Amino acid sequence: MKLLIWIALTTTCSSAATYVGNASCRPCHTKIYESYSVTPMARSSGRVIATFPGRFRHAASGVDYHIDARGAVRFGDAEKQLDWFIGSGAAGRSFIYSQDGFLYQAPITFYSQKGAWDVSPGYENDTSTRWNRPIESNCFFCHASQARPIFGTQNRFSSPPFAQDGVGCERCHGPGSDHIAGNGRMVNPAKLDPQRRDSVCAQCHLSGEARINKAGRSIAMFRPGELLSDFVTYFVFESANVTGVKATGYVEKLYSSRCKIASGDKLWCGTCHETHRARDPSAVVAYYREKCLSCHQVADCQRGLDCRGCHMPRTRAVDGGHGVLTDHSLPRKLSAFRSDRPQAWQLVPFKDFDADARSLGLAYADVNLRTQDKNQQNQAVLLLGRGPRDGEVLARLADLYSRQGNRTRAYQFYNDAFRADPNSVVVLVNLGGLEAERGNAARAIELWQSALERNPGLVEAATNIETLLNALGRAKEAEAHLNRARQIERGLAPR
Repeated sequence: MKLLIWIALTTTCSSAATYVGNASCRPCHTKIYESYSVTPMARSSGRVIATFPGRFRHAASGVDYHIDARGAVRFGDAEKQLDWFIGSGAAGRSFIYSQDGFLYQAPITFYSQKGAWDVSPGYENDTSTRWNRPIESNCFFCHASQARPIFGTQNRFSSPPFAQDGVGCERCHGPGSDHIAGNGRMVNPAKLDPQRRDSVCAQCHLSGEARINKAGRSIAMFRPGELLSDFVTYFVFESANVTGVKATGYVEKLYSSRCKIASGDKLWCGTCHETHRARDPSAVVAYYREKCLSCHQVADCQRGLDCRGCHMPRTRAVDGGHGVLTDHSLPRKLSAFRSDRPQAWQLVPFKDFDADARSLGLAYADVNLRTQDKNQQNQAVLLLGRGPRDGEVLARLADLYSRQGNRTRAYQFYNDAFRADPNSVVVLVNLGGLEAERGNAARAIELWQSALERNPGLVEAATNIETLLNALGRAKEAEAHLNRARQIERGLAPR
């Protein structure tokens, strides 16, 4: 059977304050509202009304995609409507479609800097079209405001799937219900102590090698004015020689720069960036040159007036397809692009973040899914075996033991993980596979059916059900289970 592997000055609003949306800010902050509404952050998600028409052929699959101005995509004999977009359009935009309220990522992206369509990151080597990558609530965290997932499912959302398009004012200033009622002040990130100030930017612009939620908490619980380190821990490789630019790695890069090291807490994102308005492209060079000259002297520069052009080179993102992003490590000399990772495999918490055995073990498990490094795998098992075992830890231990070939231990931990969280799709699919191996066909089918209720696009689960039902002489029933999942995967309307 195939298994799925996987606040100094702060707000005085109460902890029960709620989000009210940008429209509530407009009456008192009209100019800021209007200028912010056209910034990349404010336009980082929304409904597809119109898009750039185009066409391209995916080399690996041979599939021809035709996209019209309404966002309708034709490929082969199929047509799919793009419903929502993610991304400001500065580097590119990816797209989402809805199937009965379940959201999936389209395998195509519009790359603004190239002015062309191509496959989305992660789909480059697919030999067929694939439309069943699920969109989970954390996919919206940095691009939309207040996702609206339906509990107990993997990727089903209310309509619309988020309360407000783009990144709202409250993402940086905190929930506004108390403030508009006259009972509190909003957070001003610039007036917070350095750790809380930087937490506001880091919630979306720090990636590291792994981000691990604290037990019982999540990054979605973070509110401006709080410490991000109270909710999550970010991990990086111990070696500082990490090359390549990541789409959400600006904070990590800035902290490695000589400017940040020399300036300390004085230098932060807000030193150079003004988030309330989009900058006139013709004024960008002069604007950033002025920022640099607030610390540096003209005599320091031997190459001209464009400080950013030399010391913040635009580099292809290692995790962003064809996207080209600004290198915030501020190198003195340009070097050839490299996308390799350092040889050292040890992970450490980033800067002011702390770590315990649980978070470090989960970080090693996450990174190991990409690297397949045996040292990381063994370290994850050792660390996760030491402390309390919540549902996330149990599921990770089960997966680790399964990949080590210890099916008995994997079965034990998947059962424990299921009892801790019976809605985890990964646990349902993988536990079903182990039950099938043990000859427990009825239990395996029940688990896989439960997974499909939470995400009907799980072809692996549907295929496994078909295999067992065919073996039991129930071919007609098997076909009904598999059809919907395969139709979703191929981007066709399920029959």
